[in-house]
Amino acid sequence: MRRSRVYGGLIALLVGSTTVVGPITGASASVAGEGVCEPVVKTARPATGLQQKWAHFGDRARAGEWAGGDGTYSTPLPDGRTAWLYNDTFLGPVGPGRSITPHAPVHNTIVTSPRGSDRPTETILSGTAQNPLPIVGPAGTDQPWYWNGDGIVDDGKLYVFEFQQQAAGEGHFGFEWIGTDLAALSLPDLRLRKVTPTYDGHGIQWGVELLRAGDYIYIYGVGSTQWPGKQAHVARAKVGHLDGAWEFYTGSGWSPKEGDAAVIMAEVGSSYGVAQVQGQYVLVTTDSYLGSKIYVHTSATPFGFAGSERVQVYDTPEGQPEYDADAAGDIYTYNVAVHPTLSTTNNLVVSYNVNSTSIADLYGDISNNRARFLDLRLAPKQRNCR
Repeated sequence: MRRSRVYGGLIALLVGSTTVVGPITGASASVAGEGVCEPVVKTARPATGLQQKWAHFGDRARAGEWAGGDGTYSTPLPDGRTAWLYNDTFLGPVGPGRSITPHAPVHNTIVTSPRGSDRPTETILSGTAQNPLPIVGPAGTDQPWYWNGDGIVDDGKLYVFEFQQQAAGEGHFGFEWIGTDLAALSLPDLRLRKVTPTYDGHGIQWGVELLRAGDYIYIYGVGSTQWPGKQAHVARAKVGHLDGAWEFYTGSGWSPKEGDAAVIMAEVGSSYGVAQVQGQYVLVTTDSYLGSKIYVHTSATPFGFAGSERVQVYDTPEGQPEYDADAAGDIYTYNVAVHPTLSTTNNLVVSYNVNSTSIADLYGDISNNRARFLDLRLAPKQRNCR
């Protein structure tokens, strides 16, 4: 269903600073006269228990098993497992100091957690431990390659948005997005069955977040046609028809034309998360380009974030001092995701990725390329809210 394709780079980055812990100032309490109360983030703290489980899993990696990587999307499966979707993935074995043998990463993989548990237990990729291959796309440095977007179960399959990338220029950030496809994986074995084109004809990278609400799956995207900054957009598909025709939010209604998609927020990261919390919707993001601060926005609908209050809830401690684009071996943070399957009524689990401009930092200590997890603790919903 690909329309005319627009080529352009949407570099997926955002970087680290200090921590905000304690009451969060600026959070809205209610909408006057309507009895609609917005969720209020009271504290943001590292999710140390979850972090330790991932560290234990990665540190014990054998050949062909996940040791670290970025992406960190999660989606529940019908059998109770959680599928964690990763992009560039480094594999074991892991040695002293969490070091790994230098090798090219596998561009996309899946890690699963069993029913009723947040403990990762299994690495899924193609090929073998001796010849590991991505689940989708070519091996090694062949082009174009795929990085995972978000995934969701629909019509009996796991659909994963796949962002086509190609080399563009030199250095750590020498790549660009050139299009988006939709991969269908069978259940429960999580094996690739088909890859088909999807919408990507207007410079919007769809599929950085997916949300099921009512009869629809909402598909969130990132565009960068208005410099500076990146903008959020949203489309929707009927449940059971994610691989069919979509509608695009225009700012006042829905249109079948992708070109009518309006900006629903003018400053977001290259990925961001949206979750339903306390009957409202919370969008978690960073700044567009290499900023360490994490913010929340709230809305009564999955598409009503325009004009909402921007509340800082965290400032990542990795990568201090401020990111330097010219420095070799600079640690940075980027790409927020939300994890509703690990969350509760008054708690939202969020992750962000960590990386370095020097791959030697990852070979020397692969924890430099593992996500960090946060618990956003929310104030209990007030009784008069709806």
